[in-house]
Amino acid sequence: MPTMNRYQCNKCDFYLPGGYGGYVFVENDKGERIRCLHPGERMMINEVLKGEYIKERIGFASACLCLDCLHKFEADLADEKGKLTWRNYYKGSIDMIDGRDKRECPKCKSKKVKTVSELIDEPCPKCKEGIIKEIETGIWS
Repeated sequence: MPTMNRYQCNKCDFYLPGGYGGYVFVENDKGERIRCLHPGERMMINEVLKGEYIKERIGFASACLCLDCLHKFEADLADEKGKLTWRNYYKGSIDMIDGRDKRECPKCKSKKVKTVSELIDEPCPKCKEGIIKEIETGIWS
């Protein structure tokens, strides 16, 4: 079971979405993304897809941040290169397709976007003085 973590700057009040960097989702017949909460991912996938396994409708939404406007959002990116490996963990156990979304901020259209896992131990995008740290909460999901 994964640990739930906080991600925040060690100098200022800036923080990123907590958890473990993202979540598995499945698309319903209308193309809407349904969050699959841990540890029931497979049950939700089975329920939404009505027992038919369609890997093209399963993905991983990473928590993302635009470095230009600091907008927080979620995206399914194929080229995530973070220190967390939850996307890779799920890819090893759930057959899915990566990369449905462009690495682009939906608010300002900037290409300067990073996932939470890519920001760990990197300079704070807000204050530029601190470092984004991954802090264990002691909570397991």
